[in-house]
Amino acid sequence: MTLVLGTRGSALALWQAQYVKARLEAAGQDVVLQTITTQGDRILDVPLAKIGDKGLFTKELDLALLDGRIHLAVHSLKDLPTKLPDGLVIAAVLERAAPWDAFVAHPSFEGMLHELPEGAVLATSSLRRQAQLLAWRPDLNIVSVRGNVDTRLRKLDASDWQGMVLAEAGLVRLGLAERIRQRFPAEVMLPAVSQGALGVVCAEKDTATRQLVREVLHHARSAAAVVAERAFLRRLEGGCQVPIGAYARIESEALVLDGVIAAVDGKQQVRGQEQGPVDEAEALGTALAERLHREGGEQILHAIRHAS
Repeated sequence: MTLVLGTRGSALALWQAQYVKARLEAAGQDVVLQTITTQGDRILDVPLAKIGDKGLFTKELDLALLDGRIHLAVHSLKDLPTKLPDGLVIAAVLERAAPWDAFVAHPSFEGMLHELPEGAVLATSSLRRQAQLLAWRPDLNIVSVRGNVDTRLRKLDASDWQGMVLAEAGLVRLGLAERIRQRFPAEVMLPAVSQGALGVVCAEKDTATRQLVREVLHHARSAAAVVAERAFLRRLEGGCQVPIGAYARIESEALVLDGVIAAVDGKQQVRGQEQGPVDEAEALGTALAERLHREGGEQILHAIRHAS
């Protein structure tokens, strides 16, 4: 049987889909791609925080899975809601690429992050990035930008901005690593939950496809990190509208999770770390979320939600 793999039509989504397709074909499985346009692809002139993010880049693919038009969909896991629609499951998490955010400089700006001038203009569509940038440098001027990676880079090159913040993994996957001036250090900016990780979603009842993609694609260490980060986000009920960052990794066979909750203006942020057994990833993420919530995160999140 030939599997139908659903994907968005952006260059990055197609790269991800082609990568999964090639992996499955190398294991002897026939795969064809089907491109599906999502709401997030159609609305490009409104900041994500203003239109909400629940299924923004996934809903149409979810429906195609549930009604059997496609057998699997590949997603950037940072776009995937922490609670999937009934009937769908994450069948595999692929080995994670670099999770970090990258500083992409305007061609006319030759400096590094520490050389950004007073009042420098940086572009991003992410409240998480905005909040952490302003916590680091309150003088920065943050402007909103939407569109796929190529569109954003064209907007940067035609602007008077000093730079832009994009995910390192996306730039590398598109062959644009040379545009990266510098990686943001963790002490300045924690990444989005699951950034750099790809997930394959299938219908829960399609056991044959689920088993195949798990056998061929699943990476257990990356999955443990993703589970912890997504549990952290789920407990805080966050998304694109809320500035929450997290980074989990395995160190000396223990799972280590860093998290941050930040005010949009950068004036307040709560950070913390938890460690625990790898097989307790979900509990670890929940525990860190509850601790940061108690330590000031509740007030930050209440203010953000009240304002919105």
